[in-house]
Amino acid sequence: MNKKDVHQRFLEKLSAELESLTIAVKNSIAMATDEAHRAESKYDTFSLETSYLARGQAQRVTELRFALDRLNALSVKDLTRESAIQHGSLVRLESGTGKARTLYFCPGGGGEQVDVDGEEVYIVTFASPLGKAVLGKRLGATVEIKIGHDLQMFRIVDVA
Repeated sequence: MNKKDVHQRFLEKLSAELESLTIAVKNSIAMATDEAHRAESKYDTFSLETSYLARGQAQRVTELRFALDRLNALSVKDLTRESAIQHGSLVRLESGTGKARTLYFCPGGGGEQVDVDGEEVYIVTFASPLGKAVLGKRLGATVEIKIGHDLQMFRIVDVA
């Protein structure tokens, strides 16, 4: 898996989502303010509900812009397997049960996911519990994080 491809996939996904959502926000605002949708009684809440929808969509647009700005500012440099985990690291973790997951560390866009070569890759920020635990670690290190009431262990099996 190529880190530049992963980075580009995230840029494409977030850009497409931003474009689509920006159109949806404009449509929601238009519906909320359209005279045809004005409340006819105190029980007619269509316009109010549409304005809430527009507000939520606008917040998501702000989050997407933030994530895209951070992704665009991130230099995609090649790291060695001995490099400490930092922004721009593509990391493969293996759980105690042997389940592996691939993570891309970025200052924005936490939780976003893309499929690359049939494998799911997730953005993780260093503000997250997992990000905090992995920051600065190196290949072969084991990290523990508390998820709910459970303590889970992960081993770093690849860094790029």
